[in-house]
Amino acid sequence: MIGAKSGDRVLVIGAGDGRLAAGVALATGLNGRTLVIDPEAGAQARVDAAAARAGALVEFTAMPAATLALDDGAFDIVVIPHELSARAPQRHQIVSEAARLLRPGGRVMVVERTERSGFRDLLSRESRPIITADDIRALLTEGGLRATRLLGEVDGIAFVEAIKART
Repeated sequence: MIGAKSGDRVLVIGAGDGRLAAGVALATGLNGRTLVIDPEAGAQARVDAAAARAGALVEFTAMPAATLALDDGAFDIVVIPHELSARAPQRHQIVSEAARLLRPGGRVMVVERTERSGFRDLLSRESRPIITADDIRALLTEGGLRATRLLGEVDGIAFVEAIKART
């Protein structure tokens, strides 16, 4: 769903277990760039391990998601996996930073947990913050991005994208 391709410059805000970044790096290849930022202890080790298992080249920088010391327009795609719910007080700043870092015509892809309905949700024991797909779309629009849309929602995970205007 992220749609990264060879030569793309991709920023991943939040390391997770590192597998997403490793997969993106396989797509961007050696002539692209995949950079992961995350301030948490142990994040770099998870990213490095996942990249080594995948045979991918992933860069890592420890920094907070709400204030990124990176150049304006430096990325083709910014991926925000599970950071908007995990860092609720900083949601607006994270989205604003993502928009700033995108080149004109670049895309933001948000991957977030949403509410699941039915029996599976009743069995779920994990306590997780929830943000709706509509809330994500509103945040992206407020952050100056356009054409926000829900690409899909599977097993309680929503994929929402937006585009930075070409001005």
